[in-house]
Amino acid sequence: MAVVAVAGMYRTGKSYLLNKVILNRQRGFEVGPTINPCTKGIWIYCVPIETLDAEGNKVNVVVIDTEGLGALDEDSNHDNKIFSLALLASSVFI
Repeated sequence: MAVVAVAGMYRTGKSYLLNKVILNRQRGFEVGPTINPCTKGIWIYCVPIETLDAEGNKVNVVVIDTEGLGALDEDSNHDNKIFSLALLASSVFI
């Protein structure tokens, strides 16, 4: 099993990136046209993606989306927790 997680500044397209590039679909994680955040905390896509690793072995990939860092309604301690948890849980970190 592999875990792909993304973290970064708020309103920079993290959920959109995961939907288009990793999940290859229009809808997966919620995205919105406003400055209001759609993702709060850490979200995990509920269906693992079956793919092949470099040696050709089947691997289930779990995708994690995180709330944006640097939002005005949270402090740096909250951001540090979100970032650290995503980093520690992931096999691949974006």
